[in-house]
Amino acid sequence: MRPQPLPQDFLIFIRCALAILLALSLPEPALLAAQAPAADGRIEIIVDASTDMLAPIGEAERIALAREFLEALRAGLTAGEAPGPALRVYGSISPRSRRDCSDTRLVVEPGASAARWSAAVQAIRPHGIAPLGTALERAAADSVSTYVLVTEGGDDCQVDPCEIWREAIGGGPNRNARLHVVALAPSPENLEGLRCLSRAGSGSFTIIDGPGEASSAGRRVALVLRNEGLLEVRATLGRGGARVPLPVRIERPATGEVVAGFTARGPRVVPAGVYRVVIESAPPLAFERVMVLPGETATLDASALGRLRVEMLDDTGARIRAPVSIRSRDGRRELHYGLTGEDAVMQAGTYLVSVDLGDSVLEQADVSVPAGRTTRVAFGGGGTLLILTPEFESPPATRALAFRPGEVDTLAVGVPSLMPAGSYRLIVETLPVYVAEDVVVRDDAQTVVTLPETGILGVELSGAAGEVEGIRVEVREILTGETYGAIRSGERRLAMPGRYDLEARTVPRARFEAVDVAPGQERIVRREGLSRLEVAPPTGAGATYRLEVLTPGGERLGDASGSQPALHVWPGEYLARVWRGRDLVWEGRMAVASDKTARIDLVGP
Repeated sequence: MRPQPLPQDFLIFIRCALAILLALSLPEPALLAAQAPAADGRIEIIVDASTDMLAPIGEAERIALAREFLEALRAGLTAGEAPGPALRVYGSISPRSRRDCSDTRLVVEPGASAARWSAAVQAIRPHGIAPLGTALERAAADSVSTYVLVTEGGDDCQVDPCEIWREAIGGGPNRNARLHVVALAPSPENLEGLRCLSRAGSGSFTIIDGPGEASSAGRRVALVLRNEGLLEVRATLGRGGARVPLPVRIERPATGEVVAGFTARGPRVVPAGVYRVVIESAPPLAFERVMVLPGETATLDASALGRLRVEMLDDTGARIRAPVSIRSRDGRRELHYGLTGEDAVMQAGTYLVSVDLGDSVLEQADVSVPAGRTTRVAFGGGGTLLILTPEFESPPATRALAFRPGEVDTLAVGVPSLMPAGSYRLIVETLPVYVAEDVVVRDDAQTVVTLPETGILGVELSGAAGEVEGIRVEVREILTGETYGAIRSGERRLAMPGRYDLEARTVPRARFEAVDVAPGQERIVRREGLSRLEVAPPTGAGATYRLEVLTPGGERLGDASGSQPALHVWPGEYLARVWRGRDLVWEGRMAVASDKTARIDLVGP
């Protein structure tokens, strides 16, 4: 009876358990799962140049993706003109009709220059059959420490490449060599044989299935060969919030030795191992025993962060620069020291804030900093006004206007704003607008206005080039037709719960009826197939034209003016006219297809 494979879930469990045991047992970073290249650069790349490599993957041939992979691999292994790996090809000399099972040659010696390497890679031309076993046997005799096989898959000479590799390497001086396999859209019948090779060679296994994967695969395999991985720290103001470029340091868990320091902007290359990672927020946020594997990306999410800004105002409302100390709630530990007007990135929590004026110290206790928000604390000259939406921790950008005699302040929902003390009339540009009379802001205090329960309304219109943004969409009351306001396609707005009719200013108008907005929920209306009708004037005309679109029966649907006027239109047949001043310069019927651009080319002045 043929043995049954272990269940996939059980295998995943075993891998996770082994990873955890390894992480708990290592006292400091260790080299994992890969062998770094020798100091003399002795790595050999073995490339399939059989006619099988002419088969397409999407719109590109396998050999083109192989070249792209090889260039990215060498760039990842070396710097500038540093010596590179050796290059062996098979199936490139004898025509397929000869069935030459000895067709393999070393075309680039180890340590070749970047120019020599690139020239050899571009010169690879698929020509014959695939004597993979012979290529592996000859490569093993080259006695390098690391091999990378780039292939479509099988052997055309009726041999077992996996067995040949075991025999060529086993017991000899090169028995510790690694073989990494890169498969270019392998056929199902070749897949297991390639996996066998990667296991026999104690190397990695990479599959490239599409044109957009070759370069990234090359960079990843280079990391594996260098025994390095990527560490990405995503420090954000709340989940889905803005990235914060905080300093990061990597330490050895046992000794505390700092291995590297960088800014949390993107993935960082680090040696494979287990680390303690510290993000320099206030207070610092530490991740213990973070495992970085060769060629893999370890991602750390730090989203429980907010900003705290402390302001000091004089009697006229002008800002004063003064030292600021932010301490733990009990005041025993200083977490941040800076100046008024500067932002401090804090872990969500409650703090004690003090401002040193030289002859006196002003303090404010129990300052709450929620994740994903900017908290402002004002000393002297006024207070803060904060408009909250309890349903949404990070609401979409929504403007608010605070009116007082002779002045108006522009605010944003969810962001505390410094305000001179006084009484205001507040208008929040929700749909429909929210109005609050006599909102009082007091000195050295925060006034909070909580909006009624809201939802989020948005409209997405898309065509061939993706989402079309900026088209005006009017929001109307469903029974009376009263216009509550407008949003733009691609925009999100806070909206009061209810049912609305929407009308987008496309050609013809796109109507969305009975759109329900529920409290705490996002309601996005979508429609695809939008096209574009544009006018292409004569070169150097420099005139202003007006594009007018009508139904075939002559009913006007819309117009646009400019040097190259254009309209967003839905698929259909139209009568189009182009005017220059009062002169009609073009008229005709247009059939506009879905997700296309239709153009009217004008000739002459």
